[in-house]
Amino acid sequence: MSITVGLPFWNNESTLSAAIRSVLAQTVADWRLLLVNDGSRDASAAIARSFRDPRICLVDDGEHRGLVCRLNQIARLATTPYLARMDADDLMHPRRLEAQLRCLGGIGPPDLVATAAYVIDQHGRLAAVAGAEPLDTTPRHVLVHGLFLHPTVAGRTQWFRENLYDEFYVRAEDHELWVRTCRHSRFAKIPEPLYFYRETRPPDLRKCAASHRTGRQIFRRYGPGIVGAAETWRLICASWLRDWGLKAASAVHGRRLIAPFGSTRNLYFAPSPEQRREAEYILGVLAG
Repeated sequence: MSITVGLPFWNNESTLSAAIRSVLAQTVADWRLLLVNDGSRDASAAIARSFRDPRICLVDDGEHRGLVCRLNQIARLATTPYLARMDADDLMHPRRLEAQLRCLGGIGPPDLVATAAYVIDQHGRLAAVAGAEPLDTTPRHVLVHGLFLHPTVAGRTQWFRENLYDEFYVRAEDHELWVRTCRHSRFAKIPEPLYFYRETRPPDLRKCAASHRTGRQIFRRYGPGIVGAAETWRLICASWLRDWGLKAASAVHGRRLIAPFGSTRNLYFAPSPEQRREAEYILGVLAG
């Protein structure tokens, strides 16, 4: 089964090469890598062009259109039956595509399958395991807690085309998509960490605030029909309180503020000794 890995990038010269190498290291060979340059002004495009594998295609129109636009563009351009997400500052476990294709091609296959992930810091050091909790696709849970670590998902290309991201919900486009589609889609998750998800510390508080703001828009649109007006108002107030807490902590600690990895929508766990050995070995191999 052939699958396209859609990888949009914007000024990712420090991490893009390793991300591409992690695709080349997959245990399955029938993949296409669709690199989409979102108007980078650094050496990212040159790095992308330096890979000569015929399975790699670069799309470069010289414009900066934003992540949501590029994700929808990837869905329209993909020519394989299946499509996988990836971010340009992350890495893929060598068995990621193999495991997800097996799940997508099984009996009663899901529309979309995600995985757990190793969380790494900006220096590529292992920090945690995320997304290993049991999958709950009930509308209330998806509204309040989200569903997947976004870049770990893979699914039928046709599903992505039929369920495009809404460009209004910037920085929470995945959350809105899960809420909109959870009632009529079949979702699955592989609890094994098959992706390396990079988070930086300290967090960008402006991005956190933007995510909370978009989250409140999602609550206003979908909350009344899922949890009722009173619970929707409680969710909105809780989001405001998180914003005020971030602002207060920033005012006190400034750039020394260190927040826990992850958001309230994802649970983070300490890796087991076996997971740590596996993750550090793979990171070492991909680092060359």
